[in-house]
Amino acid sequence: MALFLSTLLFGAQLILSASSHSIPNMLPRSGQHQYPYPVLGSDEAADYATTGYFINHFAISTRNLTASLDFYSRVLGFRKMFTLYVSKTYSITYLAHAHGGKNGTGYQTALELNREKNNAQGLLEIYYLDIPTNNIKSSSQHPNTFTHIGLVVPDAQKTQERLETMPDLKIVKKYGEKFTQLTDDLVIGPAVGLPPAIVA
Repeated sequence: MALFLSTLLFGAQLILSASSHSIPNMLPRSGQHQYPYPVLGSDEAADYATTGYFINHFAISTRNLTASLDFYSRVLGFRKMFTLYVSKTYSITYLAHAHGGKNGTGYQTALELNREKNNAQGLLEIYYLDIPTNNIKSSSQHPNTFTHIGLVVPDAQKTQERLETMPDLKIVKKYGEKFTQLTDDLVIGPAVGLPPAIVA
């Protein structure tokens, strides 16, 4: 966790000069470039079919749930929404910031946080395996602690139909399918940052 914190702080230092100013005010004059400098994104609107899409949560795995909960709550101000015990050794914990306000007046109870779970943004999901061989390396050593991004869409079936028209995409688990219905050759384990044998 200390290693992650130092990486986080180092990353924050790198972007401090850019994020502390309005991006349009940092645009370089023609022919002059002084680092860091931004390149503005396109004004082209997103595909209309993606209206209502947003990122609900990021998911990570950990080998020390207690230390992770302490770090994200004490250092970054997250609050525990719930822990779902999937099995005797496997649990999923959700953390959130209160969305009632950003100035300290937006306190929400745990029930209120959970009521808004599927419409919230910026949640953190933590996978934990309580087993003796639990030796998940940190992302600085091997990039397998990041598991997935949870996306909220207005209509999952319509979204799947749209994605099926894109030949470069592969849908691993289709709408309505259970994990037990999937074939063994599909890579579900790494998709959630866990060994395939644990997920099966």
